[in-house]
Amino acid sequence: MTAVAGAYGHVKSGKLRAIAVSSAQRATALPDVPTFVESGVPDFVVNSWVGILAPAKTPSAIVTRLNAELNAILNDATVREKLRLMGIEATPGSAEQFNSEIKRDLARYGQVVKSASIRIE
Repeated sequence: MTAVAGAYGHVKSGKLRAIAVSSAQRATALPDVPTFVESGVPDFVVNSWVGILAPAKTPSAIVTRLNAELNAILNDATVREKLRLMGIEATPGSAEQFNSEIKRDLARYGQVVKSASIRIE
């Protein structure tokens, strides 16, 4: 299992066959590949993301400006198409939305780590 971006070129070249994507919706880069949920694995939705973080005490005006500039880049049609060709779907949004996503993931995967008794060695 890997992110679409990491496997996209291999799938397109025929070296790998994608059997499912873990996102809630089909990946625009691989529209013929079903989701795990569509394939009969209920509640199996796992997303990967890449984001930009700043130190905790960064002034909100700077965070707002960085976010606006990043969103402008991610909303550019040329950039979106280049990312799509790499299997990456841009999802511009607010710093607050991203913070909420990080918190949801920490809560979700924290439970997985605890229930599986995963420890750092």
